Amino acid sequence: MSTLAMNKQPRLKLGGKKGNSLRSKKKRSGSSLTGAGQVVVRSVMTLLMLSLVAVLGVGLLYGYRYITTSHYLELKEIHVTGNSRLSYGDILKNADVALGLNCLEMNVGEVEENLSRNPWIQSVAVRREFPNRLRINVSEKVPAFWIRQGDGLYFADARGKVIAPMHPGEMASLPVLDVADTLDDGEAVLTGLLKKIDAKQTPFTQAQAAWIRLTSAHEMEVYLDGHARGKGLTIRLSMDRWDVQLERLKVVWRDLMRRGEFKDVAIIAASGDKIWVKKRSANS
Repeated sequence: MSTLAMNKQPRLKLGGKKGNSLRSKKKRSGSSLTGAGQVVVRSVMTLLMLSLVAVLGVGLLYGYRYITTSHYLELKEIHVTGNSRLSYGDILKNADVALGLNCLEMNVGEVEENLSRNPWIQSVAVRREFPNRLRINVSEKVPAFWIRQGDGLYFADARGKVIAPMHPGEMASLPVLDVADTLDDGEAVLTGLLKKIDAKQTPFTQAQAAWIRLTSAHEMEVYLDGHARGKGLTIRLSMDRWDVQLERLKVVWRDLMRRGEFKDVAIIAASGDKIWVKKRSANS
């Protein structure tokens, strides 16, 4: 009996090991199938996402093409304000815009940049109003002088800065400006004088001035053409104290007019706190 029991015990152990081996193989097989399934699911999801992105991209492309070619968004009105020297046609030509252009496709920044290249335009603002309207507002530079450069005549602003050349057919009543190269404060003197003239605080107007000269001797000379009997009058002030001297010159000017001697005056000059008057000679 003991022998049989001993023989059965090892067989039972062998049988137990075999069952364990089969169960572990089944577990490993199930794990490998689960990993492969995850890869397949991920691949399918990726393909679906790519397909969705592609469909959206094509839809947006066709939508954009439809909008940018739609007659509903074509420009039907272009309003221009602030221009006086430049015509309506000049503005549209410089801006490179025209009726019929798609309002959405138009680049507002590019339109402003195109207009800013014109030397007469100080500043510009462009605004589009959907679906079919464009508004352009410009601020033009105002010429105050003529300046000679070489053989040409140029328009200049109140600071004496060149704006653009004068072309045949252009008319303007402006004084010719001549500024010495060595001057650093010429701009301040010019702008101050023009403000006085605009405020009617000078005994003469800008239209009466034939030329204005800022000399290397730091003097300002204004020549008034034909103030009396077709003869000119020169006014000379120091650039350092021109505004104070101008007030004293006005007193002398009124006194000469009151005494009837103004027509005989050739030069009115300021020197320090004094005003000097030079009359024409009998033969001049």
